[in-house]
Amino acid sequence: MKIYQRNNIGFTLIELVIVIAIIGILGAIGIPAYQGYVTKAKESKAQNTLQSIHMMEKNYFSENFCYFKTVSTGDEGLSINTSLFKSSIPSKGPIEIGSSNDFYFYITTTSPITTDSSICPIATSSNNYTVVAQSKISSVTFTINNENIKSGF
Repeated sequence: MKIYQRNNIGFTLIELVIVIAIIGILGAIGIPAYQGYVTKAKESKAQNTLQSIHMMEKNYFSENFCYFKTVSTGDEGLSINTSLFKSSIPSKGPIEIGSSNDFYFYITTTSPITTDSSICPIATSSNNYTVVAQSKISSVTFTINNENIKSGF
């Protein structure tokens, strides 16, 4: 009597289809969750940057008797890094320069526009500022003002 044994090398088509379906289901669940984590991390980074700018505005006021304000030139992050944080290398400040940054950062004040401490007027009690982080890709906006009142956090 002859016994035939079949050598099963490899996978059957059904096994491969099941594995591909499982990978597809995991991908359909995992990718949106991952994107949500990335978005939350970028928002937290923007909030931390706002708080850093808020603290530097307080220091700037104590040295110059006015608040720093960005001029709308499209490179507000660059002027914040170089003027407010006094970074000799613009890309070394708290605001990432370039396309890797998903937020616009700018500062508005009620005091006259100034980016030079030598022309700061003597501040009055009505001077205040608001630091804004506005998302480039969504409608998310975070703000913090001179009284540490936050919105969007």
